[in-house]
Amino acid sequence: MQSIRKPSEEMPWLKYYDSLFDENELPKKSIYQLAEDANKYNMDKVAIDLRTSSNDYSKGIKITYKEFFDKINTNAKASSIIGISKDEIVPIILPNVPEARTLIYSNSIIGSVSYPISPLLPVNQLDQLISDNNIKNIFIFEAFYEKFENALKNENLENIVCLDGTESLPNNIRTLKKLKDGLINKKGNLLLPKNKKIMLWDEYQKYSKQIKGNMEPLYEDNHVTAIIGTSGTTGLPKGVCLTDENINVAALAYKNGKVFEGDTFLDALLPSIGYGISMLHFQTIAGKHVYLLPELLTTNTAKALSVLKPDNFPGGPVHYINLKASEEFKNGKVPKHNNYISGGASLPKDVESTLNGVDEGYTEEGINDSIIVRQGYGLSENVARGTYSKRGSYKFGSIGIPMPYQTIGIFKPGTDEELDYNEQGEICITGPTVMQGYLKNEEETNKVILVHKDGKRWIHTKDIGYMDEDGHIFHVDRIKNIFMRTGFNVHPAKIAEYINTIPYVRNSVVIGFEHPKEQSVPVAFVELEPSALINHTKEELLNEINKLCYSNLEETSVPYDYVVVDSLPINLGGKIDIQTIKKESEIDLNHNSKVLKKELKFNKN
Repeated sequence: MQSIRKPSEEMPWLKYYDSLFDENELPKKSIYQLAEDANKYNMDKVAIDLRTSSNDYSKGIKITYKEFFDKINTNAKASSIIGISKDEIVPIILPNVPEARTLIYSNSIIGSVSYPISPLLPVNQLDQLISDNNIKNIFIFEAFYEKFENALKNENLENIVCLDGTESLPNNIRTLKKLKDGLINKKGNLLLPKNKKIMLWDEYQKYSKQIKGNMEPLYEDNHVTAIIGTSGTTGLPKGVCLTDENINVAALAYKNGKVFEGDTFLDALLPSIGYGISMLHFQTIAGKHVYLLPELLTTNTAKALSVLKPDNFPGGPVHYINLKASEEFKNGKVPKHNNYISGGASLPKDVESTLNGVDEGYTEEGINDSIIVRQGYGLSENVARGTYSKRGSYKFGSIGIPMPYQTIGIFKPGTDEELDYNEQGEICITGPTVMQGYLKNEEETNKVILVHKDGKRWIHTKDIGYMDEDGHIFHVDRIKNIFMRTGFNVHPAKIAEYINTIPYVRNSVVIGFEHPKEQSVPVAFVELEPSALINHTKEELLNEINKLCYSNLEETSVPYDYVVVDSLPINLGGKIDIQTIKKESEIDLNHNSKVLKKELKFNKN
């Protein structure tokens, strides 16, 4: 009887790397210590180059590494004086601004725990977070204050430090901008609701003068340095507890694996997602020049890339869907020799083919500089670092090969029974980036992290995929997305993948809805190409899409109905916002056999 091969032990992907990666050689340092030590000789280099769309990305405010670390140490001293202490959880509700980064490192010096929070968080969840964790200090962007005002009245809070987005501007420009935007009055007083707990950033920083010299940074083994909010693999809101080691290894995997080339990055990722915090730490320890954009950068992707011409850009499928449709790409203004990363969800194959100029079945031999978009994969539970299609390892449709210090295997779902090459099962990850656990939620942690017979802690991702003989991982669908229709499995991601190949479809998503007779049925939400509507009505196009689906898909995979959307809503993680679509569509086939809303409009990001 032929024994089953175990890809996770054979590790065929290592042939794409120059060396093996020994976990025993990883440093025992805090994220701040690793960042500082790595930049001893970079202090005159530019760390952050802040750009905004208001000046068309052409001019920036530059912050050197010396200035960056000075800001970090100033923050640490100020935070210490206002009472922030070791192991205290500190929420940071900020856009992608320099202060979000410096606060994460200053908390590392103290040993407090950064909790970057998405501004999309429901108010009641913030209130619960403050109460459950005895939160005393919080940093928040002034524009988000009104939304969270009720939560910020929580009696646990002692200090609410407000930022307005001008903190990195020269002082004279800051004052003028604040007056213009109505943030302060002519006397310089803050125009926010009266709350004695509120202090402006400048007031907060003045406390740093009470400590001479820099503070000694804290380091302890297995110390949680950051928490990332996520619905995780089980769909419930949770806090992913990440240690210094978790985040350091994620960054070192990029660096030691020689994953990226060039010195410049364009970054519009929020630190409130695992992808964002792993990328910002890598950029810092690698001494990169980062063009930092506070905006989400979805519709302006092509403009920013064509103006700034960064060597690297970490984004998600929405960025590349918009890039494919842009005039800048069609006219050749977007550099094609640079390295763009797509993570967060699988890239539609038609987008991948158009941008990279290759088709199904293509495998990179050597390094093909025309491959501009390379896919990656990970979860917040492992600092968003699982796989990446590094230069020289690209295969069309693959989400990449395992990153350094990671081991990936395909297992029979929910078990430690490993499957062979090319067999579909659950993608599982082990290694030093695996989270410590969910915040105060052992039950949910144990649903996601299982100890296998090898004694290792494996993340069970709830994603279905397979690995080929070269170690390339292919993502098929989410376990929870797969549903039964009249007894047959339906993969909504595969349906959307086909619909996206139809020329007059710009993007689509397929969602399963309960049905009283068919168990569940797929409904397609379709964003049409504007040019297709010049000579055809929406009804004509949807009829044609339906005919093509009947001709090319199994009958159980043909959508039950279609809904036209002006644009698919995107959450701050860069993924299509399924929950918003479900809510706004108001589809309930158990009570009404028809899909009542044939069109939906969402605000474009």
